[in-house]
Amino acid sequence: MKNIFRTLVLVLGLALLLTACESGKKEADKADKADKPKVESTAAAPSASASGAASSKAENPSAVQEAQEAAPAPNPADLDRADRLVAFSNSASMALAAGRYAQADVLMAYTKYYLAEWQLAKRPAINADEDESLARRLVPPAGLFTPEQTKKMAASVQDMNKAIASMRADYRSLENYVEDATLQDNGVKGKALGAAIAKAHAAFVVARDAYMQIVETEAAPAEDMLLFNHPLKRQIQAAERIFAVFGKAASLLAPDRPDREALLAQRQELAAALADGARPPFMAAPDLERRYRGFIKQAQTYAELFDKGLEEEFYSPLRFELNKAALASRAAYNDFVRDANQIR
Repeated sequence: MKNIFRTLVLVLGLALLLTACESGKKEADKADKADKPKVESTAAAPSASASGAASSKAENPSAVQEAQEAAPAPNPADLDRADRLVAFSNSASMALAAGRYAQADVLMAYTKYYLAEWQLAKRPAINADEDESLARRLVPPAGLFTPEQTKKMAASVQDMNKAIASMRADYRSLENYVEDATLQDNGVKGKALGAAIAKAHAAFVVARDAYMQIVETEAAPAEDMLLFNHPLKRQIQAAERIFAVFGKAASLLAPDRPDREALLAQRQELAAALADGARPPFMAAPDLERRYRGFIKQAQTYAELFDKGLEEEFYSPLRFELNKAALASRAAYNDFVRDANQIR
């Protein structure tokens, strides 16, 4: 079996992505580079469905493991379907982290920065051929999902495409507005266009989450099936718990006054998941272990930054660094996944 593990794509939570006014243009330029629509560098808070699936395991990992070990071994037909589900989940997740689909969060971030600083970053370019290829990857193979699920997924993709097209059109209008020095309206039109972009982005997020909820509902148990008695089950489940913390932290940091007790609870869960992931033995080849430990090291960097936020304050530059650490963790984990999925 080739596709044992799922790649974990983190869809950027604006609470971590955005730098506020005091962070300055220099950090905005860094954010621009970090958020280019490339498959290998797009990351952040998991979708509600993805983080929910992982966090449910995180609540009582020992009980989950005991239940799985007591279950009968899956049959070959179920394993084949699980393999195809995980393969599709990987492909679809990576498609949503590239091209036009990655641009939705980026354009929203640029818009919020404009409304704070009155400086507008250039609209990212799109590649029509690449976007056509990405759209094809979001179409599931026949029979993999139910007809109703397939119909809902197609509708979600259509809604995503419509929303991102609306965002790009309004952003283009915003660029023209900013460049027109003859207009003197105290930013009225700019604010209106910003509100329209935010509305379209919200619709995009709803559609993306609806799509991924269907995929994750099938792919998460499929991965568990493929991990039946797998020597790296503990490490994989620890990674899921780590990314679930990233997602919850992004949500908790969204309000102006984050819930400190909830943040402390997430820090404790992160510490436990990191300890589980790092604990020997690692029952695989040394090269693969190095990949995984690279991921753990990146996640520990996130934990150190989290500690700094708890001790001081989650000010904008620190949130920017937290986001970079989450990006690096996701990239490191998916490097591990690509290598692990080549082992037959």
